Amino acid sequence: MLPVHGLLVGAALWITAADRVPVFDIKPGCHAASTLMDLAPDREQRCYEDEASARAEVAKQWARFPAGDRQRCTAEAQLDGTPSYVDLLECLTLAREAKDEN
Repeated sequence: MLPVHGLLVGAALWITAADRVPVFDIKPGCHAASTLMDLAPDREQRCYEDEASARAEVAKQWARFPAGDRQRCTAEAQLDGTPSYVDLLECLTLAREAKDEN
């Protein structure tokens, strides 16, 4: 059993992590997508550009997304081992739209 102090420190770390835009290594995903799918040679570079644009948009809106959505979407955006800001932005946007409809 963890002491209460250990639980509080762990909770503080979790909250802090949800407050910051995650840092993803998108290179393996962009490289794999362009080579495994036999896409146009410039597809890898376009992937990097798409990811950079999505990250900028996520960073701009990060504080406006609820903490629970930030945590869930960050986890979902890296489920397959190839984290993606495009996926993160899509998840956060869909979560917001779903709440707006209710």
